[in-house]
Amino acid sequence: MIAMKKILLTTVAALGAMTIAQGSAQAADIIEEPIYVAPAPVPVPVSTAGWYIRGDVGYAFSETTHGRYNAPVHYVHPDDYHLPHPPQKFFAQSYTYDTVDVDDAFIVGGGVGYRFNEFARMDFTADYLSRDLRGSSNCVDLPSDLCRYDDTSKTNVWLLMANAHADLGTYGMFTPYVTGSIGAAHVAYDDLKNTFKCGGGFEASICDETRTHEGKSSWRFAYGLGAGVSFDLTSSLKLDAGYKWTHVRGGDAFGYDPDDIALGFTGVQGRDDGFDIHTVRAGVRYEFGGGGFGKAPVPVAFAEPAPLYAEPAPIQEIAVYK
Repeated sequence: MIAMKKILLTTVAALGAMTIAQGSAQAADIIEEPIYVAPAPVPVPVSTAGWYIRGDVGYAFSETTHGRYNAPVHYVHPDDYHLPHPPQKFFAQSYTYDTVDVDDAFIVGGGVGYRFNEFARMDFTADYLSRDLRGSSNCVDLPSDLCRYDDTSKTNVWLLMANAHADLGTYGMFTPYVTGSIGAAHVAYDDLKNTFKCGGGFEASICDETRTHEGKSSWRFAYGLGAGVSFDLTSSLKLDAGYKWTHVRGGDAFGYDPDDIALGFTGVQGRDDGFDIHTVRAGVRYEFGGGGFGKAPVPVAFAEPAPLYAEPAPIQEIAVYK
């Protein structure tokens, strides 16, 4: 009886071991399908290089400059001293204005440019402004307390400039920059009104008399410096605000009046010594992009996603008794 129980237990244990071995073999034959996890999308780089257009408005502050003019001065030639009524001759004597004041004014402009990379861009602009001016100096051959010249006119200025900009990095939506400019200015004067102002009890026919001098125009060399900051309204539309200083070299201002022309004088009588234009400006810039050399990052390479397998269920251990 005892022998039969041992045989029965041995048989059950053997069958259990065979069942476990068969289950393990079948589990090893099962291959799970891997689960692929898609990577996070990589931003598509967009080049900001390429052409752009811009428009600006600004305010030019008043300033003081200087100028010179020629005035006819009569003389008697030494060879004519013996004559009872020697003829008077004239020559042009150069004088300097005491002051030349230029009023403040608005300035408008626009241009087209090209961005080379995230730091460098260049544009060509045309700006226009018109400013009143006033000049004052002593009358020729008379004390200053008795007679002075008061001159008034207007300047119409076109600025045609090539501008190189250096962006100093982008901080959030703000990009500060500095600017250097070189180009030409076309300065056209309206007719100048020359009024004789008398004082100190001096009375003469010329007091409060106004004479008209034809305005002159000329092309001049110009250059400037500036600084500002741009604000990203969108990825393409920028708001610009800044300061710019421009210097315009001296040139022709006005010619002689009819009385001087009758004496034989022709050409240019007055010249300015040049002037500065200090402006604060604001405008918009639209960048088209697509030039191929922009500040967009290089596409980031990434590996194929690795398969992610589900964690297998734990294998239950079965005790085998012998």
